[in-house]
Amino acid sequence: MGVIITARKFSPQNQAGLLKPIVYCYPYEGVTEHAVSINLELAQALKAFKPKRRTMQIERCFAEILSKLPEGVVLKDFDALFNPDYKVDVMKMMVNTCKAKPFSIIWPGTFDGTRLVYAEEGFQDYKTYDVSAYDITCIV
Repeated sequence: MGVIITARKFSPQNQAGLLKPIVYCYPYEGVTEHAVSINLELAQALKAFKPKRRTMQIERCFAEILSKLPEGVVLKDFDALFNPDYKVDVMKMMVNTCKAKPFSIIWPGTFDGTRLVYAEEGFQDYKTYDVSAYDITCIV
């Protein structure tokens, strides 16, 4: 389902037909400078809930933060979503949320050719996301 395209073939002005959200796997000039950090606001929103309730509230908190931002915003610094205590599929949540309000992200990890990787093996927050399993477009 997912699509991987090179930066040379990608035009930010012509995104019609691309799967959403768009995932920038590397910093790109003209994108990175305008990206919006949501980590602090997300952590503060989740802090309002008891730790055991946060997993159930995380998607709603993410959507509420996103609703305050302009359509087509590029997000960065959303590491709070990867907290292993939340037991949430971050990429699935992003795909679902993007259906209501389009956005793009700057990936906070690495790309290994077919998968998005967050953190390093051996750490509790280590996760991999096979691009083909999600309705996303990765720009490499």
